[in-house]
Amino acid sequence: MNYYYKFLSLIFIAFITLFQSFASLHAEENNAIIVIDAEFGLPNSTSAQAISLGAQLAVKDIESSGLLKGRRLQIERSDNRGVPAIGVDNLTKMASRKEVVAVMGGKFSPVYIEQRPVADQLGIILLDPWGSADGIAKMGDTTNWAFRLSLTDQWAATAFIDEVKKRSIDHIGVIIPNTAWGRSNSDALKKAAAQKNIQIAAEAIYNWGDKSLMQQYQAMLDAKVGLVILVANENEGALLVREMAILPKEKRLPILAHWGITGGNFVEMTNGLITNVDLSVIQTFSFYNSVNDKAKSLIPRILEETHASGIDGIKSSVGIVQAYDLTWMLALAMAKANSTERSSIRDELENIDGFDGTIKSYSHPFSKDNHNAPLADQLFFAKYSDAKDPKPLP
Repeated sequence: MNYYYKFLSLIFIAFITLFQSFASLHAEENNAIIVIDAEFGLPNSTSAQAISLGAQLAVKDIESSGLLKGRRLQIERSDNRGVPAIGVDNLTKMASRKEVVAVMGGKFSPVYIEQRPVADQLGIILLDPWGSADGIAKMGDTTNWAFRLSLTDQWAATAFIDEVKKRSIDHIGVIIPNTAWGRSNSDALKKAAAQKNIQIAAEAIYNWGDKSLMQQYQAMLDAKVGLVILVANENEGALLVREMAILPKEKRLPILAHWGITGGNFVEMTNGLITNVDLSVIQTFSFYNSVNDKAKSLIPRILEETHASGIDGIKSSVGIVQAYDLTWMLALAMAKANSTERSSIRDELENIDGFDGTIKSYSHPFSKDNHNAPLADQLFFAKYSDAKDPKPLP
């Protein structure tokens, strides 16, 4: 009899072990991870943190909505420090994990440019809520695994040149970094300027980490341009502002800046000298504008998470809202696919009917021919004051 009970006990234990293994496997199949691979470790950077916050807020709302019917989205972080080689290594590691359905990047276009062919090769979804280089989401001969909800350099160039025309200026200068992002902007600006009969009288190139940009700026003065378009992140942008601010007023040219400067503690890094320079920066969104109800509902939650005292304390708001909307779009694709299988989700991202987001209402944001969600109609210019984020021009 004792042998009989021992036999039953062994069967029971085996059954429980098998059940737990099945339950664990089922749970893994129903859970999906988005890895935020961005520049978390860079001093003064606020972009990666903003993107992560936007994705986290979206995940909470997606779970509350019941959209995924028992499946769960989770967020993990990895730090690429804005270095393309690290970004590629991180992406490769994430692609080997079945539960990772997508990798969402940070603000650095050169990282995306290097990651894109790897994502296509390994079949992992690459989400872009900030990087603007035109090549990131460009359609090609192979299946495109990159999806962008952000500004593009082509759209930015058109907006820059339109603003130049609005100011009745016909000779401009361009200062760009020696990177894929800089080259993307150079190409886009030359095309946009030619279409509007604007002459780019000078183009100067700098390297990240340069200790001065006065040589590049002097080339603008020598060419007698009426305005400078600056393509920079917060480090070089603040450096140029500090150097310009001590020049005689007549030598301080107006600046139209790309939005890389908004991805860090730009105002603090100018040592308060930003008020001495006429600088406007391109944006897709601002909490200062009349925003929709979904965006308004995020404000108290952002303030709670960041411990900011008000809208003036919110940093890199475009990163928050673009990551929020893009995470929702991934979830909508997961729901349509009824799966956590990457290729099924990728295909359904191209078939999203519509979504009421924080920035706008999107109608069919992606297609088989275009992986750039339409934001060209949202562009405007803003100025810094004492706030962390720039305020829209009147």
